[in-house]
Amino acid sequence: METIATDPQPQPVLAAAPALVDAFSGPALKILLIVGLFLLMLIPLSLVSSLIAERQERQGEVLKDFTTSWGPTQTVLGPLLVVPYRDVPDQSLRYLHVAPRQLEATVHLFPEIRKRGLFRAIVYSAKVDIKGTFQIPDEAVLRNFSTALRWQDSFILLRANDLRALASSAQLSWNGGALPWSDCAENGSTGCDGDRFVVARLALSGPPAADASIPFATSLDLRGTEAFWLAPLGKDVDMTASARWETPGFVGAVLPTANRVDSDGFSASWHVASNVATGRWLWSSASIVDTDESYRGKSHAEYRIGVELLEPVPTYRMVERSAKYGPLFLALSFLTYFLFEAIAGVRIHIIQYGLLGLSLSLFALLLISLSEPLGFTGGYALSALMVLLQASIYTGSVGRAARPAAIFAAVLAALFSFLYVVLILEAYSLLVGALALFTALSITMAVTRHVDWSKMRPSRPA
Repeated sequence: METIATDPQPQPVLAAAPALVDAFSGPALKILLIVGLFLLMLIPLSLVSSLIAERQERQGEVLKDFTTSWGPTQTVLGPLLVVPYRDVPDQSLRYLHVAPRQLEATVHLFPEIRKRGLFRAIVYSAKVDIKGTFQIPDEAVLRNFSTALRWQDSFILLRANDLRALASSAQLSWNGGALPWSDCAENGSTGCDGDRFVVARLALSGPPAADASIPFATSLDLRGTEAFWLAPLGKDVDMTASARWETPGFVGAVLPTANRVDSDGFSASWHVASNVATGRWLWSSASIVDTDESYRGKSHAEYRIGVELLEPVPTYRMVERSAKYGPLFLALSFLTYFLFEAIAGVRIHIIQYGLLGLSLSLFALLLISLSEPLGFTGGYALSALMVLLQASIYTGSVGRAARPAAIFAAVLAALFSFLYVVLILEAYSLLVGALALFTALSITMAVTRHVDWSKMRPSRPA
């Protein structure tokens, strides 16, 4: 009986296997391993970032302690002329507030850096001289508020966030006389509400003459941290501020009309006309000091004028930004190792990639550790040098030649230099970063243009 031979059916899986093996016998498998290792290296980078956030939180706690023990950010409000009144016998007292016709404030700040362990805070003592004139509105204007103003109970009010440094002998010069400042509660006043302000009792027998200009002047000693503010209540407000501090920040409702910043410090002057910053100079309220947070709240800079004493190099913010570039360092360093394999034929095991990644991951940890005692610039230089030497020497041992080590050292030095420039030129960091990445990609394309990627070797001698 004759048997008929039949051709075996093709096996698609077995036929595809050689192609699959061939695909992974080239650079594809190594690239997958490098990508997997890169993702794994993000774990130590995230742990270091968490540590940096923890140190920042501790710095914030130290700053909070200084605001309690030394003094908070100061905001000065006043002087204001306050006249109580009650139109109806059973009605609660209300208060008419009159801001100065002209207010001039001269502020001299004496900043210093206080340390607690490795953490620091910028504090200052302030000498504030205030003078100006009050102009009493005419009777027709006052009648819009009340016809029962108690001028005999009127007083001048002055408020700051913390008045502990105010001398007990501080006085208000009022129309040629001297009046002592006293705590609101000491005079049995209702409406103090536990607020921090002082008053000077005028003891008037009746309303001052309408449209009369009454001069006043006073001096304050204050202590605070980081910033000084003035609530510009008045028809015409002028303020000058100066300090031996090279990195001020001018912020608020109105920027200075003139300022000077140099190695000797800064000086700046503000002018606010017709009370455009706050929109009022004569008003009535149910409390001695308005509860409106816009005139005393820390977060409402749009109603105040002042200056912030900025840290010359904000260490923790700079370290945090440096840590964000960790993945870029890893990617470019792994790319450099991969190019050594593709172009120079250097065989580098994936474990050696991993050790290089761990070395680079230590940079941010070294940076935060060294920047706290040395400052950011010193900490950056030392930590970059340590990582550069460690990674370059290791690369030399991996490649068994001095040339790969020299090339890698040059690449890593360029990366550290690039990062420092990006951090310092904060306003142009996006532009510099984009140009640097474009340059890195162009160099990679140029040096790999002759590589046979199917066999991961140069198609002609490199």
